[in-house]
Amino acid sequence: MAILEAKDLVKYYGKGESRVTALDNVSLSVEKGEFVAVVGKSGSGKSTLLHMLGAMDRPDSGSLTVDGEDIFSKKEEELAKYRREKVGFVFQFFNLLPVMTAKENILVPVALDGATADMEYLEKLAATLEITDRLAHYPHQLSGGQQQRVAIARAMIAKPSVILADEPTGNLDSTAGEQIIELLRSSIKEYDQTLILITHDKEIARHADRVITISDGKIV
Repeated sequence: MAILEAKDLVKYYGKGESRVTALDNVSLSVEKGEFVAVVGKSGSGKSTLLHMLGAMDRPDSGSLTVDGEDIFSKKEEELAKYRREKVGFVFQFFNLLPVMTAKENILVPVALDGATADMEYLEKLAATLEITDRLAHYPHQLSGGQQQRVAIARAMIAKPSVILADEPTGNLDSTAGEQIIELLRSSIKEYDQTLILITHDKEIARHADRVITISDGKIV
């Protein structure tokens, strides 16, 4: 069963002669529990696609359905709720708040939603990601790999349906990168989530259930 379905997504940047087509009628269907890697060169449109799937930007045309909901028919407040509840984001640069401990950073999405944190779930996530003994530490006290593990826990804490990861190993060495991908893969299987990962690294992509290549704004 498809948890996410994008149809004919089109996105332009600029106007007139300087207009660039970032996405050119991209259609994509992802099954529940699937790990999909989207690969392509810099400027191919893969990050733009991820922004569309996460409703961080709207397409110029096309549709996106997630868990049966028509995402781009929603108003901005509803889109913000969708991003908080349905989608977990993992970024290349971690984006941890330096004045908060690892535990506090993980709980940010729950706090923003005014919800009560599931502390038992947090403990399970920390154990799965092997950061239990680092929860009281601040980001500057963590290695790059540990910071990325904290960022993954933050993406998963609200129990979203879909995890979107944008070059999550881009700032890590090859060994740490491999570990992060294996942790992501095992975590989504354990917690019945779906992972869409953007990468330019074909070695990282080989861990996925399916690899999609994007070039000049089109799936090829």
